[in-house]
Amino acid sequence: MSSDPTPNQAAADAAAAEQRVEGALERGLAEIKTPAAADKALDDLERLAPAMPEDASTNETPVTAREQAAAVADAAATPAKSRAAAVIAETAVQVSAASPQNRPVLDAAIAGATGPTDATAAHGEMPPPQKVLRARRLLRRALIRRLRPLDAIDSIVFLGINHLPHPRRFDRLMSRFSWAMTGGVGWGVVILIDLLINRRRGWETARGVVPALWLATATVEYPIKYFFRRRRPFLSIVRAIIVGRKPASYSFPSGHSAAAFAGATLLARHYPRAAKVFFFVAALVGFSRIYLGAHYPGDVVTGAVGGAMLARTYRAILRMLGRLIG
Repeated sequence: MSSDPTPNQAAADAAAAEQRVEGALERGLAEIKTPAAADKALDDLERLAPAMPEDASTNETPVTAREQAAAVADAAATPAKSRAAAVIAETAVQVSAASPQNRPVLDAAIAGATGPTDATAAHGEMPPPQKVLRARRLLRRALIRRLRPLDAIDSIVFLGINHLPHPRRFDRLMSRFSWAMTGGVGWGVVILIDLLINRRRGWETARGVVPALWLATATVEYPIKYFFRRRRPFLSIVRAIIVGRKPASYSFPSGHSAAAFAGATLLARHYPRAAKVFFFVAALVGFSRIYLGAHYPGDVVTGAVGGAMLARTYRAILRMLGRLIG
């Protein structure tokens, strides 16, 4: 007989794991009662950070949600003076190591323990206890005091946008819209429509847009991101709990924003009357990346400017090469 759990058992295990992680986080964060306690938690986290992987989701050894919840619960059993840092650090480790099946469980636990009050209310859920909300505020203030001025501004604006009300339907809409615009793929719809209307003009647009768009996006996603290697908001250990976890990769600049503004810039040359619509869509992509917690505002602005400039540069180079070859 198969030892695999039934769907009902799997759902029950996931719910139990979520509640256990949420409870452990609340116990840990409840120990942060003063600014001094928040500073100590940050100091402890900085000491723990070198041992914490950025993303261990490719680990070949499967770990169940129950086992991950047990690890977080064990961290909550540490002495009170170091409990907050221990729980936050262990949760970040487990999030990094989680399989795609387990990540939603941990995400839900983090959101339940620390999510914004307006967001949880919009979802019809109970907000976190006041002592946890107080700890979150103390941690934010302590963290922002330690940042350089520009980083502090970036973080404050990020938190202001990311903690807007999050109605569930709008969350899904933003997630799907952002996904559809990954790598500028969504701009292909415009080209496809033009191909259906006027094949000759559509092919001309495709030749003028697609190569430069692909090169601009690839340049941002690989050499530039891997040169700066900025952590995303949720991969900073404290923000991994305050804001919530998202998929791991480098943050600066925003590849989505680069592709969105590269596509808008290139398409506007072919359809100048629709330029405002293209740039509105690109701006909405940038907003979605902050709203979803994937990027800082600085990542988005830099990605937008860089994507537009790279698109123009690659377009000019490709046109020059075309004339030389032709």
